[in-house]
Amino acid sequence: MDTLTTLAAMKPDAIVMRHSASGAPHFLARHLPTPIINAGDGTHEHPTQALLDARTILDRRGALEGLRVAIIGDIAHSRVARSNVHLLAKFGAEIVLCGPASLLPSELAELAPGVRLTTDISEAIRDADVIMMLRVQLERQHEAAFPASEYFRFYGLRLEHLDVAKPDAIVMHPGPINRGRELSSEVADFQRSVILNQVENGVAVRMAVLERVIG
Repeated sequence: MDTLTTLAAMKPDAIVMRHSASGAPHFLARHLPTPIINAGDGTHEHPTQALLDARTILDRRGALEGLRVAIIGDIAHSRVARSNVHLLAKFGAEIVLCGPASLLPSELAELAPGVRLTTDISEAIRDADVIMMLRVQLERQHEAAFPASEYFRFYGLRLEHLDVAKPDAIVMHPGPINRGRELSSEVADFQRSVILNQVENGVAVRMAVLERVIG
């Protein structure tokens, strides 16, 4: 509460908050009249990342509706995955969540209608329009859920995986990437990798959020 009153005393127009505890921005919002922008809370959500991801997809596609989106990696600890499921499903995308069984809680299938789970990366990628890789959240894992030496073998994205996706499928990652762990260098530098486009769009999208909140 002392932190709350200190923030209020500064009379900010908005507060951008990233916190290790899920729900922390919502707690602030209940006690302060100041607009709170969630920049990532624990393993809950990261709303502006989902917005910039949607913007990046729309740069390459005319609409989100009907797209098959594979989200692959440490689903259990990923706020990016949760926010993208909520946003993309809202606009009619078909979503497949994929990762090791220990990082793929079954209850995540209930996040939105039509969400499917699989532990098979080839099945997840098959006929995908968008392949969204996730960073392994080591800092949020109390113990290693999957041996590091084996992760890339089973869940690292390689060029041969793209053969079963749509011919024009794009590859995404919230960054920063871990080459040789979540995806190969060949995929990271591939012509259909839009990772740096995501980073660039993040500036404009977050400017738009600030303008809407403050303006």
